[in-house]
Parts: sequence; C-alpha cells; structure tokens
Amino acid sequence: MRRQKRNYRFKPYLIGVLSGYAAMVLTILPAALILTLMKSAAKTAGAAAVIAMMAGGFVCGKTAGFVRQKDGLKTGFLCGLAFAVPMTIFTLIFGDSTVGTLILKIALCASFAAVGGVSGVSN
Repeated sequence: MRRQKRNYRFKPYLIGVLSGYAAMVLTILPAALILTLMKSAAKTAGAAAVIAMMAGGFVCGKTAGFVRQKDGLKTGFLCGLAFAVPMTIFTLIFGDSTVGTLILKIALCASFAAVGGVSGVSN
C-alpha cells in the first residue's frame, strides 16, 4: 500500500507568520526599554511600533520564501497580508487609528514581506 504524500500548502505561511511575530516582539522589546528610559512621548512609541512591524513583515516574508523556495514575491506578499490581519483586527478593536493609517500599515507589512520573500527564495 502506497502512502499518500501530504500536501503542506500552508506550512510556509504559518512558519513565516510565527517567525515574523517573534521578530516583531524581539524588535519592540529593546525599543520599549529605550523609550521608557528616555521618558519619550507617545508619538515616538507609534514610530517604534511601525518599525518593529516592518522588521517583522520582512522576516515573515523571508522565512516563508526560504521554506517554500519558489514564487518569492507572491509568497512574501500573501504572508505579509496574513501577518497584518491580526494586527488590523486588534487595531480596530483597541486602537484609535484612522483608515488611512491602517491601510498604510497593511501596505508596509505586505511590501516589506514581499521584499523578504524575494530575498528568502534567492538564498
């Protein structure tokens, strides 16, 4: 009896999103410490969060592209959108962000993840 080959279609995306969130947390922790020590304004915290989100998006796409090893731009872009969905939901529930800012954050996540996906495939 032959074993059926399992189709792990969503595995690269899941691994990419999880690694992206890990990178985002590892980026935001030092930024939060620095902002706390400097006692800076809340506007600076928003900028640090966007930088951490872009770093997480890049790592998300790069990991997904590395695991999948084909279609880096598409893989990274889709992984970036999957990376941005939970953050969008939390922003809509808890945040007071405008629609333009929300669209900008989603576009930044998707574009940095797409670049990461291309660089992940080329390794």
